[in-house]
Order: sequence, then C-alpha cells, then structure tokens
Amino acid sequence: MLLPDRREFLQLAAVAAPKAKKKQQPPPALPVQWAPRPLFNGAPVLFRSTTLSGSATWLGRKIEFRPADPEGKLFTALAGVDLATKPGRHPLIIGDLTIPVLVQSRLYPVSRIRVDPRFLDPPKELEDRINREREIKKQVFANSPKERLWRGRFAAPSDTRQTSPFGARRTYNGKTRSTHQGLDFAAATGTVIRAANTGIVRIAQPMYFEGGLVVIDHGESIFTLYMHLSEFLVKEGQNIGKGEPIAKSGATGRVTGPHLHFSLLWQGSYLEPATLLRL
Repeated sequence: MLLPDRREFLQLAAVAAPKAKKKQQPPPALPVQWAPRPLFNGAPVLFRSTTLSGSATWLGRKIEFRPADPEGKLFTALAGVDLATKPGRHPLIIGDLTIPVLVQSRLYPVSRIRVDPRFLDPPKELEDRINREREIKKQVFANSPKERLWRGRFAAPSDTRQTSPFGARRTYNGKTRSTHQGLDFAAATGTVIRAANTGIVRIAQPMYFEGGLVVIDHGESIFTLYMHLSEFLVKEGQNIGKGEPIAKSGATGRVTGPHLHFSLLWQGSYLEPATLLRL
C-alpha cells in the first residue's frame, strides 16, 4: 500500500475537513426602540431614539420625539395603543422611515360589582349637572399644551396596594356593562394622594360620577386623573411637581368603598396605568 506524499495528504485533508460555517451577523439595530415589548392593546408606549427627532405618526396620530437629556443624545415620545387597536404590525412613521411595530392582543378580566342605582340611572334633575361636567372635561382634554411638561418616570400616586386592574369589563348591578378605564389603589379615606408627574392642575372639583376629581395636564395631550377624593390640596391652574400632595382619598362618586381610581389619558384614549409606572 502506497502512502500519499505530503502535498497529496494536505489536498485530501482539505477535501475531508468540514467547511467552516460563516458567522451570522446580528440584524441591524432599529433607529427607534420602544417599551414595553411586545406591545398590546391598551398599553402606553415609550419610543426612544439616539438619532431621530421631530414629528412622527403613530396609529394615525401625531407624536413628537423630544430631547430627554440635557446633552440631546436621546429623544423620546410617550404615546399609546388604544384598547380597540387590532393585533398586527402597525407603522411608526418618522421622517422618511416607516418602522413596523408589532401589537399583540391582550385579554382583560371581567368583574361584577354593585353600586347605588342612582349612579346607573341618574335622576332627571341631575342631567344638567352631568352634561355641564362632561363639557368641562371635554374642554380640558382638548386644550393641552403642545410642549412636554412631564419629566422622567411616572410615579405611583399612592404607595398602597393595587386592586382592580385596568381594562376589566364590568357588570354593574347585573346588567350595565362598561370598561374599567383606570387602576384602583386600596386607600382608606384620608390617604394622601400625590402627583404622578410634573404638570398643571386643570380640574380640582367634585363631579357626579368621579366624586372628588383632580386632573393633571402633563402636556402633549397626556393627562392623569385621580378620582373619588375626599379633600383637595391643590387649586385649578396650579403648577405641580412629581410626588407633591394633591388630595386625600375617599369614597365619593360611583364607588363601592374608599379607594383611589387612577387613570392615564393620551390623545383621548385611556391606557393601562400599571405599565406606565414600569416604563
């Protein structure tokens, strides 16, 4: 048996050796990142970019990427996904770029509660009051300043336990259905409630359904609402800082007992506050 010479041996070895796999390159980073991921119907969303700024369109609505740090190295936009948004990929359009953003479907629970019947079928003599209060809220929500008033993370308005979640489909007294448009906190009457972020107090007055109501305008058509309050610690038109006391909790309006109802409103859509507090 003849052995191959060195040249033949190297050639045979090269043929027999497995070919080295090409190293896979990671996909290019998107110019915009967002949280939470994946998104879901009802979620607030924080878009972030280190390269893009200015106006953008998300779900057919205008948003603005603004500087989030003094050096101007990070730009953010706080927006949301309406509860009625269907799952799928939805375009975020900024400049000449269109970025597909995946939205998944989230199922929300069902809850059954009993309340005073007069909050389901208000007496006729209260119609004018209810209509007047509805108009007050409508005007406030339509006139938020375009500039950003909020700064940094949003903080919980109470350090008490969270109870009823956002998005629950509610049955009142066995028949009336609605969607719970906020997050409830267990809060005994008199618990101090604090502003979730910097802004301007637009409403601080009693309402029929909400009871004692404080609305803070954070600019960019972003509002936080605090309901069922027993006492106000702020006045309408007052500038307020994150964490400052604004009211005391109570059991006013359409309630089953003392607690705080905390809501987040973005461009007319109510969003899940619990996710906002984790962004």
